[in-house]
Amino acid sequence: MASSSTRSPPVGSSVTPSSILSPDNAIAAAEHPHHNPPSSLPASPPPPPPPTATAAAPTPRSSGGYTLAATFAAAGLGNALSACCTNPADIVKVRQQLVRDKQRNNFVRVAGSMLRDEGARSFFNGVTASCLRELTYSTVRFGLYETFKDLYSDLLGVSEQSFALKALSGITSGAIGSAFACPTDLLKVRMQANRPNGRPPYRNTFVGFAEVFREGARAPGAGGSAFVGGVKSLYRGVWPTTIRAAVLTSSQIGSYDQVKSMVKRAGLMDEGLPLHFSASLVAGLFASIASAPFDTIKVRLMQDKEREFKNAFDCVGKLIKNEGPLALYKGSFAMCWARLGSHTVISLILFEEFRALFGVKPL
Repeated sequence: MASSSTRSPPVGSSVTPSSILSPDNAIAAAEHPHHNPPSSLPASPPPPPPPTATAAAPTPRSSGGYTLAATFAAAGLGNALSACCTNPADIVKVRQQLVRDKQRNNFVRVAGSMLRDEGARSFFNGVTASCLRELTYSTVRFGLYETFKDLYSDLLGVSEQSFALKALSGITSGAIGSAFACPTDLLKVRMQANRPNGRPPYRNTFVGFAEVFREGARAPGAGGSAFVGGVKSLYRGVWPTTIRAAVLTSSQIGSYDQVKSMVKRAGLMDEGLPLHFSASLVAGLFASIASAPFDTIKVRLMQDKEREFKNAFDCVGKLIKNEGPLALYKGSFAMCWARLGSHTVISLILFEEFRALFGVKPL
């Protein structure tokens, strides 16, 4: 007769066989199977780690708002610093463009006259207005270029490598920037123009805005509204200025972007300062060729306090009639390239450097 101290495990139990357990442990295992997990089954796997996000939440530096703000800041700072460096060449170019009676005074003569009559400080006349212009005009045109490039690429289904797309993006951002900042451009031209009595036309740039507004409010053509007349005076020359900026930005940033892409695809250079310098040299040449005639018309209209010209077309007609077709390139192309070319190189290099500093990918 079998001992009552041994019992068979319940049917279906997967406990360890009692043959390898002591009698007391076998009875305990049969009555409480959860105290004796099956040795033949694999151990329970460790709990899975907490799920990780497939994409990190956007940080301030990766968000679209930060990228746009940083691009605007890089554009404004780079162009304002460039304007400080190139103001001497810019003011000589403006003085050359204002020369009348078919004269084509060269750089040495104009610069020598300024140095003799006004002193070395005259080469930085209007530098405050020039920096203010870049902080508005170039901030917008450089800052919005990539925004419009992405927009047009999606709307038109065009590859971002297309030069036509880059030119169209430059035309749009340049026109918007120039239309927005036209009053600062006008003040810059007037502060850089000839000073017969040796004194600036306005006590400072900000007083100049008020004076130009009052000048338009008192003009006979104000149409009875002093406010409208004042605003029109601040925006005198806005159409040639806008056209010039559209042509300039498309040929400047568009060609810079295109040259960079071509050089990198060909494996000639990698992203970096040598590539930025080389591409900006080419961009400066293209921009100078394309924008010089518009620049001359813009300067003449903005300095026209006596309202000699009715509009941009009237200005072009009288300029060609009285001074010849080459007057559209007054100031000499070499001087235009010296100024705009150097400004393009400095501003684009600084633009790229500030982008890197702010954590934004290169253009």
